[in-house]
Amino acid sequence: MTRGYFRINKVGTDPAQRDGPRSFLLFAFALIQSVACATTPRIHESGHELTLFAESPDIVTPIGMAIDDRDRIFIVESHTHSAPSSYDGPKSDRIKMFTDENGDGKADRIEIFAEGLNEALNLAFAKDGTLYVICSHELVALPDRNNDGKCDGPETILTLETESTNPHGCWLGITFDNAGKMYLTRGNVGSAYHRIVGKDGSVVEGYGDGGDIVRANPDGTQLATWATGFWNPFDLKFDHRGKLMLLDNDPDARGPNRLLQVVQGGDYGYKALFGGSGRHPFQGWNGSLPGTLPYLSGTGEAPSGLIDVSSNNSYSYLATIWNENAIERHQVEGDTVRKTIFMSGDKEFRPVALAGDSKGNLYITDWMLVDYPNHGKGRIWRVSNIPLPEPSITAPSRPKPTRATVAEFFKDADLFVRHKAEMWLSHPSHSQLAADLSANEHPSVRLGATLAMRRSGRADASERIRAALKDPDLSVRRIALMWAGESLDLGLRQALDTALTAGELDKTVFEAYLAAVEMLDPDFIKSYRSRSESRSYRIPRKLDPNWLAALARKPSLPTHVRALAIERLEVDSVFDLLSNSDSAIRLAAMHKASQVNQAQARDAFLTIALDQSEAPPLRAEALFGLSRQTLDDPAALIQLMDHPNATIAIEATRLLRLHIGNQRVRKAFAERYENWSSNPNKATQAELAEFALYGIDRNRAFANSRPQDLDTWKRTLASGGDIQRGSRVFRSQQTLCSTCHSADGLGSEFGPNLSGIAQSLSREGIIHAILQPSDSFSPDFQAWNIYTNDGKSHQGVQIDHQSRGDILLYTLDARENVRFKAAEIKDYEAAPYSLMPPGLENTMTISEFRDLIAYLASMQ
Repeated sequence: MTRGYFRINKVGTDPAQRDGPRSFLLFAFALIQSVACATTPRIHESGHELTLFAESPDIVTPIGMAIDDRDRIFIVESHTHSAPSSYDGPKSDRIKMFTDENGDGKADRIEIFAEGLNEALNLAFAKDGTLYVICSHELVALPDRNNDGKCDGPETILTLETESTNPHGCWLGITFDNAGKMYLTRGNVGSAYHRIVGKDGSVVEGYGDGGDIVRANPDGTQLATWATGFWNPFDLKFDHRGKLMLLDNDPDARGPNRLLQVVQGGDYGYKALFGGSGRHPFQGWNGSLPGTLPYLSGTGEAPSGLIDVSSNNSYSYLATIWNENAIERHQVEGDTVRKTIFMSGDKEFRPVALAGDSKGNLYITDWMLVDYPNHGKGRIWRVSNIPLPEPSITAPSRPKPTRATVAEFFKDADLFVRHKAEMWLSHPSHSQLAADLSANEHPSVRLGATLAMRRSGRADASERIRAALKDPDLSVRRIALMWAGESLDLGLRQALDTALTAGELDKTVFEAYLAAVEMLDPDFIKSYRSRSESRSYRIPRKLDPNWLAALARKPSLPTHVRALAIERLEVDSVFDLLSNSDSAIRLAAMHKASQVNQAQARDAFLTIALDQSEAPPLRAEALFGLSRQTLDDPAALIQLMDHPNATIAIEATRLLRLHIGNQRVRKAFAERYENWSSNPNKATQAELAEFALYGIDRNRAFANSRPQDLDTWKRTLASGGDIQRGSRVFRSQQTLCSTCHSADGLGSEFGPNLSGIAQSLSREGIIHAILQPSDSFSPDFQAWNIYTNDGKSHQGVQIDHQSRGDILLYTLDARENVRFKAAEIKDYEAAPYSLMPPGLENTMTISEFRDLIAYLASMQ
C-alpha cells in the first residue's frame, strides 16, 4: 500500500477512524494507486530509444544525478524528504552508483557510494573529479581518493544557517565552471535570515532578499554573491558556450516558471521581504522592474532539471517539468525561443534530474508519485542518441563599455547590454561620470546612471535619491522610490512626495510611492534592523489611515491613483465616497464597503441599485454589495430581474437567488423561469433561466444539460464570459474564491495570489486547475492531516515541524497557526490532495463559471 495516504500501523484499517467519507476516499485512492500500473513515457521526437534503466526497489525517490568520466551514474536516493512518520526506509539519504557494464541499457552493478546525508538534492563533479552533494542546509564533498567506488568519508564544506526548514526553499543546486569555481543556488528561505561563512571568513548573508547564486572555491573560500532575485532555483548548468543557465520556479502570482541566462551581478526581480505573491511594486519577474533582467523562456510548472543539448550551431535545452509529467525542449531561434514537448508520460512520470554520458545517452531520474514525502517508488530512464555538445567558448560579441560609449549602451533595447553598462559604471572609479550621466537628456541614460549609483553604495546616496525623485521620467522616479525605501533613511520621507508631482503619474509609480512610504516608517526600520520577525515578510508595513484618507480625497491626483488609495482604507472611512461625482472613485469605495454587513452600506447600495439615473456598472456593483447585507425586504428588488440591461438583470437575479426562501421571490423565480426558458435563443434570457432554475431546484439544474466530465467542461468554457461579472463571482459568498485567494488587490492571501495566473496557465489550464485541483499543486499548499490523541483530525498547511516533534499547522478551521505538541499527536501525514476542495463548479451556474474563467484568464 502506498505510504503517506493511509497507514495501518497506528490508526487501523477502519475508514471511520479517518474522519468519515473523505477518509474512505483516501483509503480507496491509496489502494488504487498501489495496484495501478504506470505506463511507459513517450518520446515525441524520432531517432531515440527509451529504456527503463532501473526502478524500485533498486532506486527509490531519486532526485539529483551526475555522471563521471567513466560513465558511472551517481544518483541521490532520498529518504529524508518530509518522510511520513511510518516510513520504514533508511533514516538518511544515500548516493547510489550505477554501472552499465555491458551497454544494454540496464544497470548491471548498483553500489552505495555514500550515505548519512540529510535532505540531499543535487550533485556535481568538481574539476578534480571530487563529487559534491548539496543538501538543503549543507554542502558536502564526497572524495574517493583510492578510486574504490566508495566515498572515503563525507567532508562538510559549507553550512547554510537559517531558520527555514523548507527543503525546496534553501540550498538547491550546484555546478562548476571550466575554471573550477563552484556555484550554489539558494531558494528564498521564506524571507528568513540566512548566513554562510566561508572557510576563509568570507560571509554571504541576507534577510528578505530573493534566492541567489553564490560563487566560491571548491574548498569553501572566497564566497561572493554572483546573482540574485530568484524564487526557488532548482538547477543550473553551464552550456557549451560557457553561459550559465538556470531553472527557477515562480511565486504565487507571478508566472511563468523561468529558464534564465544568468550573468554576474544580475538581479532577476524577486525579493522575499515583499511577500510570496511576486506582485509587489518592488518585485519583478521578466525584466519589468527597472534594473532587473528577463528570462530566456517560460517553462511549465515545477521545472527541476536542465541540460544543454545544442547541436550544429542550434542552441537547445531540455528541462524536466515535474508537475506536468513532461520534459520540454527550448529551442533558441534568433531572438525567440520555441518550446516543444520532448517527452511526456502519465501521472506517475515525475522527471527530476537530467545527465548525459559519453556515448550519447541521456538519463532521467523519475520521482514517480505526486506526493512530496518519501514513498518508496522511483525509476531511472535512458534515452539514446542525445549527444552532448563539446565546449566552444567564444569571445564576447560586443566590446566592453568605455567612458565614450557607456551612454549608448544604456540606449540599447537589450537589457543585458544595459546591465553590462550598469556594472561597469558602478565601479568606484566611475563615480563622477555616473553623477554626470544622471543629468543626461536621454531618459534611458539617466535611468542607467541612477541604477549604477544605487548599486555602488555611494556616500552621497541621499542627495542622488532626492534628485532622481524629481526626474520627469516614470522609470527613473520608480527606481528612485525603491532606492529610497531600501535606504531606510528617515530623512528622505518628505522627499518622497516630490515623486507625485514631478511629472506624469501612473499606477506603477504610485504603488512604488506607497511602498517606499511604508518602508520609511520608524517602526518598520527598527523591526527590520533588529530582525524582530523570523520571516521578514511578516514585519508590518503600514500607512497612516488619516494620511491615506486625505490622499484618496486629493483632487490633484489622477482618479485611478486615488482609487488605489481607497483600496487601502478602512471600510468606515469610505462611505462618504459612495456619493462622489466620479464613477471610478465610487466603484472603488463600493468594493471596499461590500466587505462588511452594515446598515450604512446596505442603505447606500439599495439607493444606488434602485436609482434609474445611475450607470449600469454602478448599479450592478451595488447589487453585488447587497449580497453581503441583511435585507429586510428582498422582494423590493424583484423588478430589476426584468431590467433591459443584461448586467443589472443578471446581478439582481443572482442576488435574489440567495433569498429563495422568501415567498414573493420564489414566486417571481417560478414565473420568470417559464418565460425565460421559452426563449432559449436569446442569450440573456437563457442565462437568466439558468439562474432561476438553479435557485428553484438545484438538482434539476444540475441534470439539465450540465457537463459531467473534464473534457466537456473545457469545451463548454473554452470561450466567452464577462470579465466584470466574473470579478463578482470571484468575490461572491457562493464560490468563496476570495476567502483563500486574492486577485487584482481583492481577497485573502491564505492561498496563492491569482493576480498573474494567466501568465502561468492557459484558459484551459485554469479550468483544469479548478475542476481537479489535486492534479497539480505547489508544495507550499500541500494538505497535511494531524490526528491527535483525543480522536480529532486537523487539516491545514504545515508551517514548521520541529526536531522534538512539535508541529505548527495553519488550520483551515481556525484560519490561524495552531501548535500541536508532540505528546498530543497520534499520527500525521501529507495528504494526496490540494487544500483547495473539489466541487467548486457545483456552487455556480454554467454562465457564472464561464464569467469566472474569463476574469481569471484576464489576470496578466
